[in-house]
Amino acid sequence: MIMDKFKSIFLGLEIAYGQYQPGERGENGKQKGKAFIVRGDVTNDLWSNHLEGKGAALGIIPITKDNTCRWGCIDIDEYNFDHLSLIKSIRKLNLPLIVCRSKSGGAHVFLFTKENIPASLMQSKLKQMSVILGYEGSEIFPKQTEILVDRGDTGNFLNLPYFNEMKGLRYAFNDNGSAASLEEFYKLYDLLACGRQEVEKIEIEEKKIEEAFSGGPPCLNKLASIGFGEGSRNNALFNIAVYYKQSKPDSWEDEIVKANMKYMEPPLSNNEVQQLIKSVSRKGYDKYRCKDAPINSVCQAGLCRTKRFGVGYGEEEMPILGSLTKYTSTPPQWFLDVGETRIELKSEQIYSPNLFALACLDQANLIVPIPKPKDWKQHFLKPMMRDLQEVEPLESLNPMNEITGLLQDWTTNRQSARTLDDVFNKLPYTDEKREFTYFRMEDFYNFCKRNHWEVDKTKTGNLLKRLTIKEGYSEDIFVEEERVRIKKQQPRLIKIKTMKQTEASASKVAYQQEDF
Repeated sequence: MIMDKFKSIFLGLEIAYGQYQPGERGENGKQKGKAFIVRGDVTNDLWSNHLEGKGAALGIIPITKDNTCRWGCIDIDEYNFDHLSLIKSIRKLNLPLIVCRSKSGGAHVFLFTKENIPASLMQSKLKQMSVILGYEGSEIFPKQTEILVDRGDTGNFLNLPYFNEMKGLRYAFNDNGSAASLEEFYKLYDLLACGRQEVEKIEIEEKKIEEAFSGGPPCLNKLASIGFGEGSRNNALFNIAVYYKQSKPDSWEDEIVKANMKYMEPPLSNNEVQQLIKSVSRKGYDKYRCKDAPINSVCQAGLCRTKRFGVGYGEEEMPILGSLTKYTSTPPQWFLDVGETRIELKSEQIYSPNLFALACLDQANLIVPIPKPKDWKQHFLKPMMRDLQEVEPLESLNPMNEITGLLQDWTTNRQSARTLDDVFNKLPYTDEKREFTYFRMEDFYNFCKRNHWEVDKTKTGNLLKRLTIKEGYSEDIFVEEERVRIKKQQPRLIKIKTMKQTEASASKVAYQQEDF
């Protein structure tokens, strides 16, 4: 079947998949939207619905549980892209790659293998190919060489081609630049898919890339090759001036004049150039304007940070920070690629550059620079959040399921009170008819904290109140909070329907015994 072959070609991680909720297009032509990962089996229905254009398009995570893959991709995030020119370059270099149109009009350049190969091998070969093709800094899939499956990690997905096979715009290209039907794509695959040994033997002659602005921001070198555009000449030359002030402090003013004549079409007037030089000369104003056209359309912030005269000039080099993934548990769980290493983070470690640096040291033995909080948010955190992928947590890690498991253990799987008076001994009390159970909130909350519960007391109470039919439970567990007279006192007690005792807890929390 057609679907079976498509599935065999793009097979990846089978316990989760990606989807994309499209939004409006930005000024640069890139379609905005929300990418998220769904935990669940990649079923045949998902594959067939993708090809038929039903529902959301399917995204597959190429790296598997054993850190291997059978396909990888160079994601060229440019628009109004000349796909035919790229194909010609690929064939001239004799590279076994297939070019597809991405959902936004850019290019997904695939390397396919007939067998699973180490993700590290796939990634390294594609990185080499991206450089030789002139697209250094493009995203590479698989983004990880190792995923932390045992900690709930899944890696990152790529949207597949041939969504709505017959009418869609995500198709492969034949060598003449025409759109390839699915059958023609299969022929390309059969022709170009490699075995592991063939991949290992792919030799890529390293060539010295001529840079117009050596060691400078990738955006400037890219624009120097494609043109700066008449409407953004002033801002383009401003950024060039910042580069020369850093790289050639003794002659930067003369270099700006030369750059104006060489790259600007038509050149700015002498008066405009002198005014620009005056602006850049002012202390505190000699900073790259990354947010403005034409820089923003070709910005590669992560790669820029690794360049000698890129953003952050004068600071220690920061490793390339890759894909950020958020698992929407309570509290959230984060995973980030730092250089070649995948690390796990808490929210406070994401937000604070100091705590982030400590996490890198602890988990990856990496000493990273500590930027100012303002620079961290602007140049690192915000770019990472723009490409954030969110993942729903495992059902067992859903806070409602966790609190239910904790409550069941608290009230049934431990020592219980003989009388209502024993609630003062930090015990839950169940009435003689086994209809209702009573306990103090502070005692239950302390039990939760001893068993690695990280939600605060107020939120814990709110979760308890939600254990009702309205939240999808078969019966109301939470009844009310009431004052009960005990020994001339009137403590507030939580009243719930008595829960059934089980041999194993529904929660995945490792429980600790109490001393009485």
